Amino acid sequence: MSLPYRPEIDGLRAIAVTAVILFHGGVVPLAGGYAGVDVFFVLSGYLITAILLREIEGGTYSILRFYERRARRILPALAVMLAAVSLVAWAVMIPPQLDEYSESLLAVLLFVSNLLFGANSGYFSPALEEAPLLHTWSLAVEEQFYLLFPPLLALGMRRFRRALPFVLAAMALASLGLAEWGSRAAAQANFFFSLSRFWELLAGVLAAYWLHRGPRRQSGALAGLGLGLILAAFVLHGAETRYPGLAALVPVGGAVLLVLHAGPGNVVGRALALRPMVAVGLISYSAYLWHQPLFAFARILSPTLPSAGVMAGLSGLSFLLAWASWAWIEQPFRRGRLPGRRIFTGAGAALAGLAVVAASGLATRGNDALWRRLHPERAAMLDLIAEARAGATLPADDGSCRFNLTRIDAAAEARIAACAARHGPAAVVLGDSHGIDLFEALRRTGDTPFLLGVTDGGCRPAEAEAACPFGDFAALARKAPRLFAHVLFVQSGAYLLRTPDGGAGSRQIFARASDLAPLPALGVDRPMIDRIGDYLARIEAAGVQVTWLGPRIEPHVSPDRLLHGGCRAAQRLRPGQAEAFARVDAEIAREAAERDFGHVPQRALGFDMARDFMSCERLYWSDGDHWSPAGELRFGRR
Repeated sequence: MSLPYRPEIDGLRAIAVTAVILFHGGVVPLAGGYAGVDVFFVLSGYLITAILLREIEGGTYSILRFYERRARRILPALAVMLAAVSLVAWAVMIPPQLDEYSESLLAVLLFVSNLLFGANSGYFSPALEEAPLLHTWSLAVEEQFYLLFPPLLALGMRRFRRALPFVLAAMALASLGLAEWGSRAAAQANFFFSLSRFWELLAGVLAAYWLHRGPRRQSGALAGLGLGLILAAFVLHGAETRYPGLAALVPVGGAVLLVLHAGPGNVVGRALALRPMVAVGLISYSAYLWHQPLFAFARILSPTLPSAGVMAGLSGLSFLLAWASWAWIEQPFRRGRLPGRRIFTGAGAALAGLAVVAASGLATRGNDALWRRLHPERAAMLDLIAEARAGATLPADDGSCRFNLTRIDAAAEARIAACAARHGPAAVVLGDSHGIDLFEALRRTGDTPFLLGVTDGGCRPAEAEAACPFGDFAALARKAPRLFAHVLFVQSGAYLLRTPDGGAGSRQIFARASDLAPLPALGVDRPMIDRIGDYLARIEAAGVQVTWLGPRIEPHVSPDRLLHGGCRAAQRLRPGQAEAFARVDAEIAREAAERDFGHVPQRALGFDMARDFMSCERLYWSDGDHWSPAGELRFGRR
């Protein structure tokens, strides 16, 4: 039973997909463009629920027919995109990339790619920008929702109709609560986690339920507020926003207001229903499918960061491919008379064929043997990269008094006290993943009998993460300062920078910059340095000596550049790169002097890009800013 057509819904789709494409392409600075996915979730929940409610009340509900509609809508265009992308992947990817692609392809076919990407890396990580199937995580969330929701809705309408909206609202609130907690406790996994996203679909479900009870009341003011909230999320949200917790209420609430109140009776509804908007909305699914593979392959194939002009051209191409996909694939399958059984059979065969492709990639480790025969000169460089990345993590705890902690609990306190009783107070390395590097370098090259690391990747004291050990360590230092002789503190300097527009610094500043072009004028995050100073002052006030190490220069040379240049190519820092870290170090020196901390300046490491980045026997960096095992030995001795 079809719904009355609402062109303004297609117009809203157009806004959502355009925002996502602009965000992924980086054509314009739209830091919160990823919130377009939240809008899609609301619309999806609304549309399927509106159809199901009409069918259930009309006596025509069939779960098989529901899944047939989903198969017609989702699978043909998805299968064609996956087949095309897989052909290109096998042609252009190096073995590690193809191996990872094959894993992601298999996850897409099982509709669990959200779990894969959530486990492997953060959504805003530069590494994932080269994942052609990254965007399929949202399809996985929707399909997981569709497995559970239609039977629940049908049961609720039969057994507890009056209580059903309250049950749905309770489920949405529970999911939102989980999302907010997860945004603080496990932000990376939370972004992709289905149960942290279901509340957004349920918001659309509740909107459909509300409209099903009575006629829609159009309101220009509320529709305008809804559109304003969505646009505000696109502009004001960013990589640092805790998501999808309470912050996601902004775009989700905006989408709900538009669903409830936009229509031909107000300006917002009429604007969304304009023919260009509707035209983009109609092809939005295929545009969403095609844009990320185009952007990913551009980044993979280019030795430097693709220009804004290239990404703008690819954005246009994604819409062109979307139109072709909509006209020649989506429409024939959705409107055609092919029986449902044939649809399921054909889709199953296509997915099985793609599963064979994925399995082949995994079984051959990304076609490694053939690639090496075809590219022997690049294979040696690939081995160096693989060797540098192997073992670039903390080894297993050997039970000695040279160990690292990521949390301070009662057992950790007891172990620290026992080691102090045996060897005297500890030398402590405190910091983020750069602290891990320093701890491991000192552990491997020094002879300090009691060397304690209090470090964890992504943990920085100025950001006060509850899951990080810094607060508990400061409390222990105040309680038992005799356990600690000296604290060496270090953190990534990239996070102490500010972008020209005042944005927060991160390693993405360099990873997303052109390999050789001058960097923009980067400032120093003085308030963050002050907050670190406040934290370290608490430790020194307890009677523990503190030394703040200047940040090391972070080379951020892409693997693609290494593979294209080879081991003998002269690697250079980008113009302005060393100067940016020198400015950070100068501010740290000023803060250390004011607080009476020790300070080891950046220049003490004596880093020289020409000799300290790599040789043809060793690569001293495991990635853009972390030392490899060989680097730990090299810089630890120094």
